[in-house]
Amino acid sequence: MRTQNWNSFSSSAKKAVISLVLVAALALAVGCGGGGSATSTASGPTPTPTPANSAATQVRFGDAPADSVISFEVTVSSLTLTPAGGGTAVSIPVGANNRLELSHASGKFEPFALGSLPQGLFSAANLTLANSELTFLTATGTPVHINGPASASVTVPLSPALTIGTSPLVLNIDVNLANSVTLTGTTITGISFGPTSFSIVAKAPGAQAGQQDDDGEIEDVRGTVASATASSFVLTAGQSKASLTFSFDATTQFSDGVTATTLANQIVKVEGFTKSDGSLFAKEVEGLEASSGAEMESLITAISGTTLTISADDGIGGGMDDTKIGASFSVNIAGLNASKFKVDGGNGFGGSVPNTLSFGPTTIHQGQRVEVETNNPIPAANGSITPDKLKLQQQGVFGTVANLAASGNFDLNLAADSHLAIISGQTVVHVIKAPSTDVRKAPANGASAQVRGLLFWDGATWQMVARRTR
Repeated sequence: MRTQNWNSFSSSAKKAVISLVLVAALALAVGCGGGGSATSTASGPTPTPTPANSAATQVRFGDAPADSVISFEVTVSSLTLTPAGGGTAVSIPVGANNRLELSHASGKFEPFALGSLPQGLFSAANLTLANSELTFLTATGTPVHINGPASASVTVPLSPALTIGTSPLVLNIDVNLANSVTLTGTTITGISFGPTSFSIVAKAPGAQAGQQDDDGEIEDVRGTVASATASSFVLTAGQSKASLTFSFDATTQFSDGVTATTLANQIVKVEGFTKSDGSLFAKEVEGLEASSGAEMESLITAISGTTLTISADDGIGGGMDDTKIGASFSVNIAGLNASKFKVDGGNGFGGSVPNTLSFGPTTIHQGQRVEVETNNPIPAANGSITPDKLKLQQQGVFGTVANLAASGNFDLNLAADSHLAIISGQTVVHVIKAPSTDVRKAPANGASAQVRGLLFWDGATWQMVARRTR
């Protein structure tokens, strides 16, 4: 990558660089999870204007799954764009200490960074990735942990070239885990990133009422509120440490113990959208725990009586850090009554669940992704968690389509090494198309499909209400 002396820049180039640095400092500063000493104050976060000759840009990461992988995490050390006509690469500032866990984002893009980028035409994206690691299941269900390279640099050609004008955009970086591992037969033996590990597409923010994960929708974003004012707050998200500034107004719904005046230091879940100017708006804010408590998103790998064994894949709050990702914990649900079991669909999607399906003490099943909320800090790996609530989360599955019906429902046949098949012993997921299902790719018998949605156990079979198919 070529570097230049500051004095060799033109006046306009200097202005663009200064603008980018200022925005990086204000809009992309990253704080630590678990809460801080910030309090609500009228002098807190204010919207940062987009500099002239640049566009408000939101960077999102998502994942296309690898069947046997149950957790995959990596740090993004740097992210730059190469100008199509040559010249100095443009840096997209990323926060220090970020940690992306990708398996829980299967079939979904999540916000990673906000800022602005100078106008121009860009031919490639360059990523430097650090300390990747994954956990996968063997055919017998034994978890195996693998560490990747300490650092890896990858250049991803952009075809067609990325055009940044004056309008806001959402830059989606889709990580293909299957193309990021090395195999011996069907067994994962290492991590190796290359250009085919990533697919990068930019989109303009969609209409607010119809946004999806790739054009601005804010769905099920969790974090700790670092600071707040009477009309906005800054959220430090999960282990990604993304610093996200949200505005809110009188239409915003606050629930479960959090109000517009008690946001600071609370662990919350946010639903919302990206406004036409590229800024984020919170339409729903749900209180999860105080910063002394924690929430952990995880995969249930086994159930014995009223004790769950879970594998952590994300979380925030007391005691939660990236060393817990991929680790096992036990959760005793004996003290939870049925009212403490929730379906967390995101943006009201849970309302699409047929009344014949439920999530509770008698229908919970290994293979489901859940959020465990607790009033206490997360213990050391292999420790026991006493839950306050348990919420069914969306998850991604991959397989081959069969028995496609006129209604759009179909069966998804899982691969033999699918972690869901290994954990549950079930090789078929029946997919239910809801009125609000986002169909990115029409299913066809015999074709492969990736589905994200809410996975229910009806006592004999898997039933997934699809949030999106592709």
